[in-house]
Amino acid sequence: MTMLDRYLYAVQNSLPKDQAAGDIVAEIGDDLQSQMEEREAALGRKLTDDEQATLIKAYGHPRVVAARYGGVQHLIGHELLPFYWSTLSFVGTVVVAIELIGGAISALVAHNGALFFGALAAAWNSLIWIFGIVTIIFALSERVPKREGRPFGSRLFSWDPRRLPAPGAWPPVPRSSSLIEFIVNFIALLVLLDAAGPHHIPLDAVVANALLHMHATLTPAWHSAYIGLVAGTSIIAISAIVVFVKPQLRTLQELARAISSAVVIIGIAFTLQAGPTVQPAGGPLNTAALYTLVGALVVLALQLSISIRALLRKPVSRTASRTQGITHA
Repeated sequence: MTMLDRYLYAVQNSLPKDQAAGDIVAEIGDDLQSQMEEREAALGRKLTDDEQATLIKAYGHPRVVAARYGGVQHLIGHELLPFYWSTLSFVGTVVVAIELIGGAISALVAHNGALFFGALAAAWNSLIWIFGIVTIIFALSERVPKREGRPFGSRLFSWDPRRLPAPGAWPPVPRSSSLIEFIVNFIALLVLLDAAGPHHIPLDAVVANALLHMHATLTPAWHSAYIGLVAGTSIIAISAIVVFVKPQLRTLQELARAISSAVVIIGIAFTLQAGPTVQPAGGPLNTAALYTLVGALVVLALQLSISIRALLRKPVSRTASRTQGITHA
């Protein structure tokens, strides 16, 4: 994997979604390849890694180069705009993660889900403040005179082409999907643990009252399925908040889904082996519960196979294949 491959891959990941990434990357790759060949012809030898790094670095930071194709910006110029978005994303992610984790721990310890919803409200308010503060800082920085032709804060965003990630890695997980996955699964966990707040109706009481009107009761056979469901939901919630902080951990996301599915499958399997799940054993409710558990097993097995397939499948990088054609031409 050449340094040029890594650079083009970084540019491609920074391009706007509505741009023709393939054509833009091809244009940049051809330009850099020509510069390298001209330099090698002048020296009469291949360029060293340090010489390649110097040439690529002179071309510009991947985010700055990609931002040139994003249209005209007025409040924040194209040279600082990519760093503005990355700073906004980083600060917002850290603050939201800390507040949600703190709210989640408080809700579980105090057995009061209202604390988690309070953390959600606080995180939303923090995002508004972060957006305003970071925007003001970068807007003012845009208007600070440049030094030696370099934008303000260029030292803060120094980079080295030799440290760019190699093509072929998993694409990052959208933070919005990770956040939704965490919130949904943690709320489900609060319901399962009967920690919805001081003014709530426990889930087990709802189920017990419904069955009472049908002259039926649940058996202890459900204990294994309940433990498996709590464990599986916890695994998904924890992995979702970790992937929210670091979206590149798509492998962790798929691994957590696979483990969660396996854990719940094991719990349901033990429940099915433990005997009747509803008393009276021969009633229609027991049959309905049996079919429901079997259906859940089928769905979970499908989810498990999808996660395992995703883990075994190697990501394909179009950039790598294209740049290999250039460098070996």
